[in-house]
Amino acid sequence: MSTKVLLWQTVDKLGKRGDQVSVSDGYARNYLYPRKLATPATTGAAREFKAAARKAEKHEGDIKRQYSDLAAQIGNTHVTIEMLANNEGVLFGGVTPSAVADALKRAGLEVNGKFILIDAAIKRLGDYTVTVRFHPEVQSKLKVTVTASRAEQAAGAEADEENPFTKGISVDEAEKHDPKMRGKRPKKMKEGKDGKKEGAAAEGGGKAAGEKKAEVKEEKPVKTEKKKE
Repeated sequence: MSTKVLLWQTVDKLGKRGDQVSVSDGYARNYLYPRKLATPATTGAAREFKAAARKAEKHEGDIKRQYSDLAAQIGNTHVTIEMLANNEGVLFGGVTPSAVADALKRAGLEVNGKFILIDAAIKRLGDYTVTVRFHPEVQSKLKVTVTASRAEQAAGAEADEENPFTKGISVDEAEKHDPKMRGKRPKKMKEGKDGKKEGAAAEGGGKAAGEKKAEVKEEKPVKTEKKKE
């Protein structure tokens, strides 16, 4: 036997939302009704459906009006997100919808992360575009730039500050003007006046040792000649 049902949702190859169609009793009872896709096509069900349809239509209109201005603002906004990354620009973790929502909040725009769609995973530093969709008819494209975090940049700058060669000055000058540099001079950087003095001392010591050895060699034949006499 067949029965007439009112579709509350569009069902593929059967009908659109609001249509009244005839289906088998088993199909209605075992598939449509349990999934709340349809109800028996009674007069009361038809009135209920019309009321629900008007409410849904009003809700969609409210959404369009509520978010249309916000979507326009988002389309003219460019946000920056700071992330930790390695030297090759690969992020330690990906950019999430909540991170984009936080960036929009800093820009003065309140957007729930559920409306933010990131089509392809963002895993590197650079410029990207994400979609903010409030409704199928109300959506916008947001420009996002992912940069290395300031803390990471500061750490790199601090490391450069501790390296005298990045300043273009000698190690001696670095130690003179920055007490923290004292005692941190690498062995390969021991050059300049001190290095020359050390080299001179080493050279002098070598000469003195050579002269002493020569004296010893000269004394041996003298002692031998005395024994022959």
